[in-house]
Amino acid sequence: MSESKLSPLLGSRELVLHVWPKRDDLLSFDAASTAALVYLQLTLPGQFAVAYCANPDLSPSGQLPFLTHGLYHAASLSSIIAYVRRLHHAHNLDASLTPVQAAQLTARIAHVESVYGDLLNHALYGLQENWLDVTRPTLVSFLPIPQRYYVPSRIRMSHKARLEAAELWDVPEVEEQSEEQRRVVFGRRKKHRHDPDAHHFKKTFGREKVEEKARAFFDVYDRLLGGHQFFLGSDSPTTLDVVFAAHSHILLNLRLPDSIVTSALESYPRLVAHCRAVISAAFPPGSPPPPTIQQSWLSSLRSLIPWPRVPAAPRSNSVLADSPEARRIERRYRLWRWGFIAGSVLATGAYLYFAAIVVIVRNGELAGRIGAATAEADVPDEEPDGEEEGEEGAEHDE
Repeated sequence: MSESKLSPLLGSRELVLHVWPKRDDLLSFDAASTAALVYLQLTLPGQFAVAYCANPDLSPSGQLPFLTHGLYHAASLSSIIAYVRRLHHAHNLDASLTPVQAAQLTARIAHVESVYGDLLNHALYGLQENWLDVTRPTLVSFLPIPQRYYVPSRIRMSHKARLEAAELWDVPEVEEQSEEQRRVVFGRRKKHRHDPDAHHFKKTFGREKVEEKARAFFDVYDRLLGGHQFFLGSDSPTTLDVVFAAHSHILLNLRLPDSIVTSALESYPRLVAHCRAVISAAFPPGSPPPPTIQQSWLSSLRSLIPWPRVPAAPRSNSVLADSPEARRIERRYRLWRWGFIAGSVLATGAYLYFAAIVVIVRNGELAGRIGAATAEADVPDEEPDGEEEGEEGAEHDE
């Protein structure tokens, strides 16, 4: 788990979950943020606050979501889950699982985050129509100036390499022709004529591959769910249910122009009902939502300053925000903080005191020099009188 001291904007000892903002009926526009929000609502209901944040640069790891608790933070979904599990007052969602099921849980969660995450990112970032009509305008509406001009493209490019490796980056509208598709005519390069049939065939073949990949994934978890309401035959949502339902929640509640992945999901009614059951268990109808913390305009201004992210040394997993060691560390930093403030005040006072003395001394030296110059100017006027008196005395002697 990633743990370190809080940023200057986060000084509270309460649990604060920082997630991407929500849109329409979505809990959050990001699957990991949705999963973290649902997980905390099931394990710590009414004991945490939510801060909707659209600036990943505020996170210690540069990614959302992240959790802050006193002097510690937990970045990434897996770190948040691991941290919350160790809190003594948190409910363990996986307590009813057998040892074999608990051992398989981590592998299944990683499989869902990998495959289902790629399918969701393909729908949001890989398809040009969805990106232009839904994803990019949504991110722009979340972000302040000037982040809205460069952060959406940066987020999309961060998914490109992985989606290309998974053959899920399908944007034929903006593809550039390769060098082999060009020919030279009279020393000038000329592109081949665009073949609409070849383009249509390539696009159709790519969509079939995406659909096949989605159905293969949904088949596995539809069989795992079986006739139960939650995975692994549990009576209540497990961590696997939370992670899976978070991805389904976005696909089912976000209207996308190209809904190829959503259509594949909707063909499995049990998986659709599973998503609704998990969300209803976390947020029953009529229940109050978790309290929210409003981000100040300073967060946008602070993001323009290149604050360095120095990873903290790994600490023992037994160190919690409420432990004696954590309180001792917090007290030590409080003493350092007040000591720094007192030292700054003393240094400033000493500087002003000695600066005033220097000014007074310099003023005294200047007055002394002016008096000496005045005295020197008066001396030559008396010398001729002395000389005349000497000459008159000499003449009188003669």
